[in-house]
Amino acid sequence: MTDIYFVKSDVHFTKTEKKIIEYIIASPQEFIRRSIGEVARCIGSSEPTVSRFARHCGYADFKELKNAVLQHVSEENPPAGKLSSTLGNESASTPDGFLRRQQYCIERTLEFLDDKILDNAADAILDAETIYVYAKGASVSMADLLKFRLNRFGRRVILLPAGSSELFEYMNFFTEKDLVILFGFQKTPKEASVLLDYQKKIHYKCIFFTSRLYHSLDHETVIPLYVFRGEPSEYHSMAAPAALLDALVVMLGAKLKETSSGQLDSLYRLKEHYKTEIPR
Repeated sequence: MTDIYFVKSDVHFTKTEKKIIEYIIASPQEFIRRSIGEVARCIGSSEPTVSRFARHCGYADFKELKNAVLQHVSEENPPAGKLSSTLGNESASTPDGFLRRQQYCIERTLEFLDDKILDNAADAILDAETIYVYAKGASVSMADLLKFRLNRFGRRVILLPAGSSELFEYMNFFTEKDLVILFGFQKTPKEASVLLDYQKKIHYKCIFFTSRLYHSLDHETVIPLYVFRGEPSEYHSMAAPAALLDALVVMLGAKLKETSSGQLDSLYRLKEHYKTEIPR
C-alpha cells in the first residue's frame, strides 16, 4: 500500500479502511472540506474508525492526514489546492467564504469542460433556425440571460413555458432544423424529459445544462454541458452556470466575427438615434 501518497508505511488495512482510501483517491478535494464526522457518514462508518485509519497511515490524527492530502492536491493542481485550503478554513455562510465557494464551483466546472463539446454547442446554436429554451424555477434566470445574449447575435429565441400542457402548443411546431436548450442541473424536470423523448422522433438537437454527468446521452443530438454547483445539500448559486453560459457566448462571438461586430454596431446606432426618447 506504500504507493499511495498519503500512506507512510506498509500496513494491513481493514475492508472499511480500504473504502476510506478509495474515497480519498476519488474525491480528495471533498475529503479536505469534510469533518471527520462527515467523512465517516460518507463511507458508512464511525469517527473512531476514521481516526484509527489516520494513525494507521502514520499520522498523529485526522487533521494531520487531511493536511497531507491538502498539500498533495496543492502540488498537483495549485489553483484548486489553494481554493480547497481556503474553503477548509472559511465558512460559506460569510460573503467572502460564499464567493470563494463559487470560485471553487467554477474551477470544478472547468475541470470537466470539454472544448470540443462546447464547440459543438456553439455550432448547434449557429445552425438552428429557431432556438427553444426550457427552464423552470431559479433556472429561468439563465434562460432569460441566454435569450438576451443570443438575440444580440440575431438568433431567433423562444422561451418555452415552465409547465402545463401549454408546452405541447410549441412542441407541435418543432422541426429537425431547430434547437432545444434545456436547464436541468440536479434533477431533470419532467417537462425536460418529455422534450428529450420527443427529440427521438423529430431529431432536433438539444443542449443540456446539467449538474449530472450523462454519459449515456448521444452527443450527436444531445450535447451535455456539465456545471458543478456544489454538493446536493448545499445552497446552489447560478454563478457557475452563468459563467459557462457566457463562455459559450464568447465562443459564438468568435465564430461570428465580423457579423457579430456589425450587429452590435447596428444596435449601438439604434440606441444612439433614439437616446432622447428612451435614455440609455
